[in-house]
Amino acid sequence: MMDTRDRDKVLLLTKEQIQSVLKIEEVIEAVSDGFKAYSSGNAVVPFPVALQVPEHSGDVHIKPGYIKGYPTYTIKIASGFYDNARLNLPSSHGMLLVFDSSTGWPVCLEIDRAMITDVRTAAAGAVAARALAKESISRVAVIGTGVQARLQIEALSKVRKFKSLAVWGRNPDKAAQYANEMRERLGIEVSVAKTVQEAVTGSEVIVTATMSTNPLVFADWLSKGVHITAVGSDSPEKQELDAGVLATADKVVCDSIKQCAVLGELHHAIEGGLMKEKDVHGELGEVLLGQKRGRESNQEITVCDLTGLAVQDVVASQLVYERALKRNIGSFIRV
Repeated sequence: MMDTRDRDKVLLLTKEQIQSVLKIEEVIEAVSDGFKAYSSGNAVVPFPVALQVPEHSGDVHIKPGYIKGYPTYTIKIASGFYDNARLNLPSSHGMLLVFDSSTGWPVCLEIDRAMITDVRTAAAGAVAARALAKESISRVAVIGTGVQARLQIEALSKVRKFKSLAVWGRNPDKAAQYANEMRERLGIEVSVAKTVQEAVTGSEVIVTATMSTNPLVFADWLSKGVHITAVGSDSPEKQELDAGVLATADKVVCDSIKQCAVLGELHHAIEGGLMKEKDVHGELGEVLLGQKRGRESNQEITVCDLTGLAVQDVVASQLVYERALKRNIGSFIRV
């Protein structure tokens, strides 16, 4: 509970200040706890609001969330304006508004420019891989060359060791730049695949991190024992996996079954008549809680459909707020 003497003070944090206290290893553990809270019924997560700005190729997502017993609740506003490259501006922006859960008073404004979203999304991919991928892997594939494609692989490296990474991107120059950067960052072999199929074939973990509206990965390309983490589909029109991938998989796991049935890869499988909600193995939080089994053999094909949950923002924003207070980072403004 906040001190009533400080109710008019709000901590203001910039992206650079947030970056100084946000460590991926800590976020992985926090996000894991968030998924457990969600699937155990201890989270209040309304369905996200999506605002479209079509004339500027923009979409805005508003996600409120609260975990019972938490000292704060969070409302996140995150935008993607995909024509911004023409203006030499980043496509993503956003902020998180953190409130005292006992009074409703604002306590922290985290102007992260979508960085917390990026990190917590990558952390979710690592949590999924830790729960569903084989313990021993050698080759990983990533589809996409953007910020999320980088962070997903960095986060994956915290939970699984692997020797090689294959990357595919629509722009060969960006794919080559990605390969050079990740080779230096992770100290592993990184190759540029000419096609998605070349990247996917023989890989034991596949991460899709694009804004594609057409399927990129198909079932007959997959090897036994592969795990796929799909993070790009967070609105009905987006799709990275052919619906046959989900229908073929031994286990399909979602961050939220209801949300994925509307926004995620699961949405396309249901719409195509290949799956129903009841065919989903379970939610990631259920697997983490031991309520549903994770990987049971090295031959299983597993898919985790991640559309992004507000609980990830709640735990990450609280972590940032606590670390900033402890390290005396940021500035207070009166409201």
